[in-house]
Amino acid sequence: MLGGMVGYLALCAAFLVLARSLGSLGSLGHRGWALASRLAPVGVLAGFAGSSVSVLAFTVGAGLGLAGLTAVTARLATTVPQPTH
Repeated sequence: MLGGMVGYLALCAAFLVLARSLGSLGSLGHRGWALASRLAPVGVLAGFAGSSVSVLAFTVGAGLGLAGLTAVTARLATTVPQPTH
Protein backbone atom coordinates (compact mmCIF):
# COMPACT_ATOMS: atom_id res chain seq x y z
CA MET A 1 0.00 0.00 0.00
CA LEU A 2 2.83 2.38 0.82
CA GLY A 3 4.44 1.76 -2.59
CA GLY A 4 1.14 2.43 -4.36
CA MET A 5 0.63 5.63 -2.41
CA VAL A 6 4.12 6.87 -3.26
CA GLY A 7 3.60 5.97 -6.91
CA TYR A 8 0.32 7.83 -7.26
CA LEU A 9 1.64 10.86 -5.36
CA ALA A 10 4.54 10.88 -7.82
CA LEU A 11 2.00 10.72 -10.66
CA CYS A 12 0.23 13.77 -9.20
CA ALA A 13 3.54 15.62 -8.93
CA ALA A 14 4.40 14.69 -12.52
CA PHE A 15 1.08 16.15 -13.70
CA LEU A 16 1.88 19.43 -11.97
CA VAL A 17 5.36 19.60 -13.51
CA LEU A 18 3.89 18.75 -16.90
CA ALA A 19 1.21 21.43 -16.48
CA ARG A 20 3.88 24.05 -15.87
CA SER A 21 5.79 23.00 -18.99
CA LEU A 22 2.66 22.94 -21.15
CA GLY A 23 1.51 26.30 -19.82
CA SER A 24 4.80 27.91 -20.77
CA LEU A 25 4.44 26.83 -24.42
CA GLY A 26 1.83 29.53 -24.86
CA SER A 27 -0.49 28.14 -27.53
CA LEU A 28 -4.19 27.85 -26.78
CA GLY A 29 -4.19 24.07 -27.26
CA HIS A 30 -1.33 23.60 -24.84
CA ARG A 31 -3.04 25.79 -22.24
CA GLY A 32 -6.04 23.45 -22.29
CA TRP A 33 -3.79 20.45 -21.70
CA ALA A 34 -2.01 22.39 -18.95
CA LEU A 35 -5.35 23.00 -17.23
CA ALA A 36 -6.29 19.32 -17.57
CA SER A 37 -2.90 18.39 -16.09
CA ARG A 38 -3.63 20.61 -13.10
CA LEU A 39 -7.08 19.07 -12.57
CA ALA A 40 -6.10 15.41 -12.95
CA PRO A 41 -4.30 15.25 -9.57
CA VAL A 42 -7.44 16.58 -7.90
CA GLY A 43 -9.41 13.63 -9.28
CA VAL A 44 -6.70 11.15 -8.32
CA LEU A 45 -6.49 12.46 -4.76
CA ALA A 46 -10.29 12.58 -4.47
CA GLY A 47 -10.37 8.92 -5.45
CA PHE A 48 -7.88 8.10 -2.73
CA ALA A 49 -9.82 10.12 -0.19
CA GLY A 50 -13.00 8.28 -1.11
CA SER A 51 -11.33 4.88 -1.03
CA SER A 52 -12.17 4.49 2.65
CA VAL A 53 -15.83 4.46 1.61
CA SER A 54 -15.69 2.56 -1.65
CA VAL A 55 -13.17 0.61 -3.67
CA LEU A 56 -14.88 2.05 -6.75
CA ALA A 57 -13.72 5.56 -5.74
CA PHE A 58 -10.14 4.34 -5.62
CA THR A 59 -10.50 2.61 -8.98
CA VAL A 60 -11.98 5.72 -10.60
CA GLY A 61 -9.25 7.96 -9.16
CA ALA A 62 -6.45 5.65 -10.25
CA GLY A 63 -8.03 5.14 -13.67
CA LEU A 64 -8.42 8.89 -14.12
CA GLY A 65 -4.75 9.42 -13.40
CA LEU A 66 -3.59 6.73 -15.78
CA ALA A 67 -6.03 7.76 -18.52
CA GLY A 68 -4.93 11.37 -18.15
CA LEU A 69 -1.30 10.41 -18.42
CA THR A 70 -2.04 8.36 -21.52
CA ALA A 71 -3.97 11.22 -23.13
CA VAL A 72 -1.27 13.82 -22.50
CA THR A 73 1.45 11.45 -23.69
CA ALA A 74 -0.48 10.64 -26.88
CA ARG A 75 -1.10 14.34 -27.51
CA LEU A 76 2.56 15.23 -27.09
CA ALA A 77 3.67 12.30 -29.22
CA THR A 78 1.50 13.46 -32.13
CA THR A 79 2.27 17.18 -31.86
CA VAL A 80 4.56 18.47 -34.56
CA PRO A 81 7.02 20.97 -33.08
CA GLN A 82 6.83 24.44 -34.58
CA PRO A 83 10.12 25.84 -35.89
CA THR A 84 11.55 28.72 -33.90
CA HIS A 85 13.10 31.68 -35.65
